[in-house]
Amino acid sequence: MTSNTVPTAVTRFLNGWHLLERWIAVIAFTLIGALIFADVAGREVIGPVGQTLGFEMGSTGIYGSGKIALFMLVIGAFSGLGISVATGTQIVPRVAFGWVPERWGPAIDRLANALSGALFLAVAYYGYVFVAASRDIGTVMPGLDWPVWIIQSVIPLGFASAGLRYVFFAIWPATAPAREEMPE
Repeated sequence: MTSNTVPTAVTRFLNGWHLLERWIAVIAFTLIGALIFADVAGREVIGPVGQTLGFEMGSTGIYGSGKIALFMLVIGAFSGLGISVATGTQIVPRVAFGWVPERWGPAIDRLANALSGALFLAVAYYGYVFVAASRDIGTVMPGLDWPVWIIQSVIPLGFASAGLRYVFFAIWPATAPAREEMPE
């Protein structure tokens, strides 16, 4: 099997993985919009209208909506890390482009993917250490009293997703997205 031949199972796995990450991001960002809209509508429309009609409304916003929206942003952002690598839309510094002969391109790309994978997996490990420390000391979200490690767990998962994707690109270069020809 050549490096350009990608097993069907690998292609299916990568496509399913990419679909899952996209759905996680879409759901997270949809929840952000819904939470903020409902909170503002409650405080600025429903509450005042209810009070004008003589109802005792109490608090009309959504308790903790800002914090929950922030946590959804973290989830969306770290799933977006894997999405950007999968689609080739991550930031790629073009400092050393053209320093080596063009015929070395495939080997250099493979090496770059392997190094990127190793770097992201190392960061994922330290992200795991960070999350484990939060879990072990029992850190909770102020005001919500939820364990923070649950939300923080997307940090090592996001880096691991990007790192493993680069490993796949190093093993099967045909799985890597095409690089844009023109720098921005």
